[in-house]
Amino acid sequence: MTEEQFVQEIAAKVIKDVQFWSALIGMVGVFIGAVVTIAGNFFLHLYQQKNQNKLDEARKKLLREMLDNQGFKEGRSFETLSKVTGAEPEECRRLLIEIDARGFTLSDGREGWTYIKNRPLNIR
Repeated sequence: MTEEQFVQEIAAKVIKDVQFWSALIGMVGVFIGAVVTIAGNFFLHLYQQKNQNKLDEARKKLLREMLDNQGFKEGRSFETLSKVTGAEPEECRRLLIEIDARGFTLSDGREGWTYIKNRPLNIR
């Protein structure tokens, strides 16, 4: 084997090693990037959910105060409940159900809400 062939063989092995380590480092980088992205999204979701839960609890408290008001024992209009809490209609309905309220039709045809205990369902 000539010196030139020996050098070429060593150069080929070095290139193979460099390619292997480059590929391995690239794979590790992809893995670390994926883990960091997933963890970041998870913590962002937790933070947003914490803020949403805080807002939901404040809105539930306000809804309870409105439904507990003795002047409105028969119920409140849904329009008023939604406007006062600043909740979108579907969100307001979800919160009302979570505090054990139920909907009904007011005498003027509008949607009203009260506690189930004040107006139980007559299901047989």
